[in-house]
Amino acid sequence: MDEARAFSEPSDGPGQVPNGERKICVVSQTTFNVNKFEEIIAYLKEKGYNLECVNTICSATHERQAEAREIASKADVMIVIGGKSSSNSAKLYEICRKECANTYFIQTWRDLNLSPAGTEQIIGITAGASTPKNIIEEVQNYVRTDF
Repeated sequence: MDEARAFSEPSDGPGQVPNGERKICVVSQTTFNVNKFEEIIAYLKEKGYNLECVNTICSATHERQAEAREIASKADVMIVIGGKSSSNSAKLYEICRKECANTYFIQTWRDLNLSPAGTEQIIGITAGASTPKNIIEEVQNYVRTDF
């Protein structure tokens, strides 16, 4: 029987299949977390599946995620700008939060609750692909002038 299943965590995937008896095709969402996709592939291989992988993650998404991860690893505070319903922005937040515990997910500068008297030395900023440029610039200006 043919079937389709959507999941975003390796543990949500199918169980063990002996001797690669079952062939499956794995396709990623274009904005999916690259590292998570690789974890899922490794999990399915470990479970014995005969895999055909179609990585459709957009190269710009991959680059943005890698850059956000690098910035967050060096930042005291990380700000992710994007719509709350944006899958791309939510994944950036997830990636940054793993690197920087002090990560904020905001839609505009008004959502930011940082204390100007804080000890933050490095404040990183990233944004989802569909975040308007003027919103990003407003957050940058707010951070530059108030911190």
